[in-house]
Amino acid sequence: MPQPPDFTMSGPQTAQFYSSHQTGVLIGVTLSSLGMPFLIAWTIQLGAMLRRLEGGSGLVAIVATVGTISIPILLVYDVVVWAIAAYRPQDTTADVTRAFSDLGWISSMLIWPPLAAGMALTGVIIFKSRGQAGAFPVWLGWFSYIVAIAEFGQAPIIFYKSGPFAPDGAGSWYLAVFTWGPWIIALSIQMSRMLARQHKLGTDDHTGALVPS
Repeated sequence: MPQPPDFTMSGPQTAQFYSSHQTGVLIGVTLSSLGMPFLIAWTIQLGAMLRRLEGGSGLVAIVATVGTISIPILLVYDVVVWAIAAYRPQDTTADVTRAFSDLGWISSMLIWPPLAAGMALTGVIIFKSRGQAGAFPVWLGWFSYIVAIAEFGQAPIIFYKSGPFAPDGAGSWYLAVFTWGPWIIALSIQMSRMLARQHKLGTDDHTGALVPS
């Protein structure tokens, strides 16, 4: 992923940042763009599993899925803005480059409410479905609550240009990134195990049906 610049920098300093890190930023946004469809597919799979566990209308699972799936869709546009900022920083007015930089970074973080809601509602379903066959472990419910709370660190970024809650702060961008990533990995591991178990049970049932009584 691209790393945020120092938001106290002047226009020329910001332009120099993108000039110095141009290749890295462009590679980062390219990889990010390629990863978005996979993240969308992952979210749909998670939503399907949550809805099965919730049962009934599955309204909570639907809201959780919509909140979570909106993030990669919205981030696609931020990736484009980052790419424009890094495309030709030496040939563009420095203040324009800084404006694009601010637009990309701030908009990529102020989309935190639907993600936090999706995380929290995932935790709700995990707790409500504990004890069911094929349910997620309870610790993932607690983890979902923790990462949802961590997302609130991005709320004050428009009030600061430096410090832990600036757009490049440890309590805002870095805290969110390093909780969202492990949350995805932890869920992915458990989802893979659950799907493998379901596949095995389905195969066993199918094989058993072929055995004559």
